[in-house]
Amino acid sequence: MKKVLIVGGGIAGGSLALQLMDKGIDVTILDRGENHSSVIATGMVNPMVFRRMNLSWRAQEFIPYARRFYSGLEKKFEASFLADLKIRRFFSSEQERGYWQTKQHEDLYKDFLTVHEDFNIPIPNAKSEFGSGVVKSAFWIRSEKFMTSLHDYLRLKDVLKIETFKGHLFNQKKLEYEDIKYDAVAFCCGSNNDKIPFFKAAKIQYNRGQILDIHSEELPEKESWNRKGFILPIGSNKFKLGATYEWNEPELNTTKEARDKLELVINSITDLSYSVLGQKVGMRPTVSDRRPVLGMHPEHKGLFIFNGLGTKGYMLAPLLSFEMAEYMVNGKPLHPEVEYTRFIK
Repeated sequence: MKKVLIVGGGIAGGSLALQLMDKGIDVTILDRGENHSSVIATGMVNPMVFRRMNLSWRAQEFIPYARRFYSGLEKKFEASFLADLKIRRFFSSEQERGYWQTKQHEDLYKDFLTVHEDFNIPIPNAKSEFGSGVVKSAFWIRSEKFMTSLHDYLRLKDVLKIETFKGHLFNQKKLEYEDIKYDAVAFCCGSNNDKIPFFKAAKIQYNRGQILDIHSEELPEKESWNRKGFILPIGSNKFKLGATYEWNEPELNTTKEARDKLELVINSITDLSYSVLGQKVGMRPTVSDRRPVLGMHPEHKGLFIFNGLGTKGYMLAPLLSFEMAEYMVNGKPLHPEVEYTRFIK
């Protein structure tokens, strides 16, 4: 394999391009320049799923690889977008606190849950009737800065083209686009997967997410507070408050209902004052079984999909893009839980 066309330049397509380029592959990316997921995302890399205090899928592998990946790209791009993150989870019930209390002593969780002897140490200005715990090994990526730096680099390397993929210009049998021959074509189209005819079986779902940009002179800037949602400090007394999960809502518009829900989030955590600076909306590409979708189409050889990274895209993309590149170039098998063929009966 020498020449690859990637359709979609978000966190998935961009990461895959970098991995393929590292293997000496000639890459071209087509991106329409309207990113509604990777740029709007808060970029938090959190190893935990809080409801039952479970470790995220493959977090022991994803977290360290992602940190190395983004640190390396900071040097390559000559930009700064990675920051450590202290997440404080305020428990919603005694049961949730009990999950943490048990799991904090298990080997599987030692790198991710801070051991607490007393969960009831009061946190100033926070509503913590069931106590709180602090997550370790988390960090966050300033998504807008990262995506800008990524696209600038790809333009510099003459890889990125800002244009819409036009199906009538694509000869699937010959793997030609605009009369240029490719060895493979990878579709990394996010929630627009339904507009691509080849991988509709994956059923990438619309999962609209809204956040508020807020300002507060009173909220703490050294921790991200979390319960029913998150308050993420981004510097200069500014915060991101999120996020909603709105299934099967394909329209990219902000709503008063979402703003009301988000304000309930912050009011469930604290009574400290804040002002709303703005409201943003994005569209997550999510799969019903909560696993990404990777692989080659079983009938159309040379056509690949890398999609469905969902709410944890910034955690999953680095390692999965490496595994995808290994699969495409060297034939190394993918993790069975992400295989596109799971949708083919």
